[in-house]
Amino acid sequence: MLAIVANRDDITAMRDFIASAKAAFQNKIETLGYDPFGLLQHVAEMEKWGNYLCDRHPQADRHTVLLAVWLHDIGHYPLPAEIDHAVRSEQTAKELLDGEEYPANEIPAVLHCVRAHRCKDVLPETLEAKIVARADSASHMTDDMYINIARDDKAAKHAFRAYDKMERDYRDLAAFPEVKKLLTPLYRAWQRVITEYERVNL
Repeated sequence: MLAIVANRDDITAMRDFIASAKAAFQNKIETLGYDPFGLLQHVAEMEKWGNYLCDRHPQADRHTVLLAVWLHDIGHYPLPAEIDHAVRSEQTAKELLDGEEYPANEIPAVLHCVRAHRCKDVLPETLEAKIVARADSASHMTDDMYINIARDDKAAKHAFRAYDKMERDYRDLAAFPEVKKLLTPLYRAWQRVITEYERVNL
């Protein structure tokens, strides 16, 4: 629960909110008993990118960004998830924040970041939401998500989804050209790795 008394200027309290969001996310996984999507590793990597982008865009509200980072995928669990996880994550985040002592006027900003992080039916409009969405994309490139998707698809004899995932991530990084430029060599490398992996048949 996020029952922490917070003043918007109280940095310690805001950090406590972020820690509580992290604990709520971890509790979802502990309740399930395992982490089939590897989300703990993913979100920890995404948090690094959230801080990286906030460092370079100091006008962004870092607390909103980091709170949304830990809540953006909370809707993946419990399984099965019958609706878009971004929708369920927004609902779960609202349940966690509503009725608690997180500043009510700031809840919509967090929820928008959560809901818009996939850049699909709802697009990120605020700087914070753009940072969350692109931190998500960047973290996929510096983690092992693509090879994990490819491994699952090979085992299931499905068409490889990793290619489309990479293309979407790379496309979305255009919002921050400096990050796209930084990650372009890694994007090209992942293309080669997944192509070569697909050729291996055991």
